[in-house]
Amino acid sequence: MMFRDQVGIVAGWFKGWNECEQTVALLSLLKRVTRTQARFLQLCLEHSLADCADIHLLEAEANSAAAISQWPQEPAEAAVALLLAHLPLLQPGNTAAKAEYMKRLQKILAYAIESNHCVEESRQLLSYALIHPATTLDDRSALALWLGHLEERLAGGGGPPMRPPRPDAPRRPPPPHEWPEHAATELGPAWPEVAPRENGHPPFQPPASSNGLGGAGE
Repeated sequence: MMFRDQVGIVAGWFKGWNECEQTVALLSLLKRVTRTQARFLQLCLEHSLADCADIHLLEAEANSAAAISQWPQEPAEAAVALLLAHLPLLQPGNTAAKAEYMKRLQKILAYAIESNHCVEESRQLLSYALIHPATTLDDRSALALWLGHLEERLAGGGGPPMRPPRPDAPRRPPPPHEWPEHAATELGPAWPEVAPRENGHPPFQPPASSNGLGGAGE
């Protein structure tokens, strides 16, 4: 098979995934490139985004703890949409903004588990949080508890409301398929110390349907 044909197959799969799945897949690939490849891609992205004023405005809002604290928390669908649009743009080291995200994320996760609404969108939020360089190992350990509950909810497809994990509950290490793996040493210190796995997303499998997993998890 020619290289262009292989690229076409991967591009077809990519098109069938939702935005979060696309991000997870791209990050998984980037963890396998050399420093030179990574720097080249960085230059290409910086050049393409240099004149994109919208993304800069969105990033500024995404890193303002004051702005995040004013976001509406109801209806849940609107709260989830705001987090999905802004969380990926959180800058590492911005502890004040991260605290606001974590506080709102836990409320949305509790709502999703108890009501069986916005379950798939909540799992996407968790995927972003688990692979985000701004989150620590302690953050990911706590979030992995929620991920297990959401996976059970998605697998069950309904049933009685589930009780969300208590904040003071003992934290168990997440299963290997949910836990970040150590970054490859050849990438050097410019990469995060921990490189996450795909958080339950099957790597490079054709989508089950033409709509991917982007629908509401109701």
